[in-house]
Amino acid sequence: MKISTSQYFTTMNNLMSEQHAKISKLQAQLSVGKKNVTPSTDVKATTASLKLSEVISGQRDDIANLQSVNAGYKEEEATMMAMTDMIMRMQDISISAASDTYTSTDLTIFAVEVESYMDDIRGLANSKDSNGHFMFSGTKATTMPFTKQADGTVIYNGNQTEPKLELDSGYKLPLSISGNKLSGVIERKNALGVVTSRVDMFKVMQDFVTGLKTDDRTAVGAAIDELRSVQHNLGINLVDNGLRQNLVNQREEIAESKIIIYKGLLSDAQDVDYATAITQLSSDMLALEAAQSTFAKVSQLSLFSFLR
Repeated sequence: MKISTSQYFTTMNNLMSEQHAKISKLQAQLSVGKKNVTPSTDVKATTASLKLSEVISGQRDDIANLQSVNAGYKEEEATMMAMTDMIMRMQDISISAASDTYTSTDLTIFAVEVESYMDDIRGLANSKDSNGHFMFSGTKATTMPFTKQADGTVIYNGNQTEPKLELDSGYKLPLSISGNKLSGVIERKNALGVVTSRVDMFKVMQDFVTGLKTDDRTAVGAAIDELRSVQHNLGINLVDNGLRQNLVNQREEIAESKIIIYKGLLSDAQDVDYATAITQLSSDMLALEAAQSTFAKVSQLSLFSFLR
């Protein structure tokens, strides 16, 4: 097979142009540290990069949501801690008022103090979160959970369904407790130990105030144990809150660890391996120099050179 001079020159020019292109591509990648992967150059790497970027974005969204949820948990914790402090003060009052040390006038003064605590606790139970939603109304977030009636009783207007946030992984995270869980259920029993009624913390406080105002030492004495039950219920809710905070922290750490892993995989798909790229660049440049040298020598040959 004969190769004409023009065909030889064309072939050599094409080969050197391709070599130039490869070198330029490597130099560009080394300058920015990226492989400049595109669907036309590497479909597999491009698809992997897009998927990894989506996963990383999803994990970042989860972290943002978890941080927002945890902020809500801290608000809930602070609210219940404030309630607990007031309930403990009421317990002290109930113990003191149950004795014969204080007069009916003293009990009336105690009643004013306890009634103010009751109003404060109701106000805390109607707290709103950073989004303007009521914290303890269940999924009826725009409904004030606890309202005071004309006779002094406090009723719950929310529901028992606790709102939840679904994360990217499909896990549903509880956002807050319902007002029913917050106010608790206190059983009232007769002398035989039979449950006669069930009341919440607001009814306990209301009856305590009434007992103080009427100098009913029996009712005041009953409040001692009932307020202890109220405090116990708040303590359980605080423990539950702490567990939820720990869970959020753990899931946030998991999400951050996943991001590190996925970023490493994304780096493998996108970032230049400098050692490999420099070696390849050196090899390509040597090949180009050799091709140029050979081409230069061959292009200078003529028939007279062979005749000599």
